[in-house]
Amino acid sequence: MKKIIIWIASIMVIIGMIVGAVLGLKSTNSSSNSGKTTIRLGLMTNSDGQYLAAIAQKEGYFSKYGIKVKTSTFSSGIESVNAITTGQLDIGYVADFAALNRFGGSSKSGLKMFAKLSSSSGSNVKLYVAKGINALSDLKGKTVLTNKGTVTEYWVAKTLAKAGLKSSQVNLVSVETGQEGLALMKSGKASAVWASGQDAAKLAKTGKFKVLTTQSKVTSPTLAFAISNNSFLKKHPKAAEAYLKAINDAVNLVNKHPKMAATVVSEKLNVPKNTVLQVFKSTDFSIDFSKSTVTDLKEIYNYFSKSGDLKHNYDVNDYIDTSILKKAISSATVTDN
Repeated sequence: MKKIIIWIASIMVIIGMIVGAVLGLKSTNSSSNSGKTTIRLGLMTNSDGQYLAAIAQKEGYFSKYGIKVKTSTFSSGIESVNAITTGQLDIGYVADFAALNRFGGSSKSGLKMFAKLSSSSGSNVKLYVAKGINALSDLKGKTVLTNKGTVTEYWVAKTLAKAGLKSSQVNLVSVETGQEGLALMKSGKASAVWASGQDAAKLAKTGKFKVLTTQSKVTSPTLAFAISNNSFLKKHPKAAEAYLKAINDAVNLVNKHPKMAATVVSEKLNVPKNTVLQVFKSTDFSIDFSKSTVTDLKEIYNYFSKSGDLKHNYDVNDYIDTSILKKAISSATVTDN
């Protein structure tokens, strides 16, 4: 009889542990019992999106609007989009090219771009080349670094087009991080790479490379977006609105007091203040979703369509949802797509 009681007690303990684990898992999703919704936010390392989030956290803007934010950083925006797709994140920061590339990878997707966060003028994005390369045409036969599926791939494609070269006339090598690209450049195994921010600073510091051109001279500005999925936006619209309001406060600080904002970012992320200021200077921070933004997105889509890289054709408008933005920032320029 005693053995039976012990056995039943053991079973009850195991059941209790399972229930506890399930409840623990539930507490890690977007809903919080504290009254504040926790947003799992994906950011690209050394991006203006990471800088804005750092400001919003340090200055208490997220808390101001009643949300908590748990950040995860990735080497590229496409990784945060993939994490949203698999349910690991709620909101991500992504560049135009990476988002459109991901949309074409599946015939069914609930992904939604719900606000444009910034536009890079391209002056801070530079093409570093080895000595002896004095013109874009000199890239013929050289190893050029790219990052498949990201905006870097688009910059490289535009660079080759401007140089009058086909991709078959250069040796394209895809890398996933700036550190990997730096190593290949320093070893002499690569001759050209696009870089910005800290990655650009590290390349310049070696004294081995020169800037051949900038993004603004090769292609249109890169647009960055807040992206989520339809499920999160429908279940937690107020949280999504709060996120945009907090980021907008960060944008206002950058635009009105760039040096103060740069100090906040520098202290929070341990990034040189001058590097942050350079990013601020070359970036137009304005949260909207204008008609010109949609036009730019469709231009990139046309590039994909012509290149044959899309697995599935789609309508860009199907991946845009401006309803959250309209409620969060009433003064924002928003097109009716």
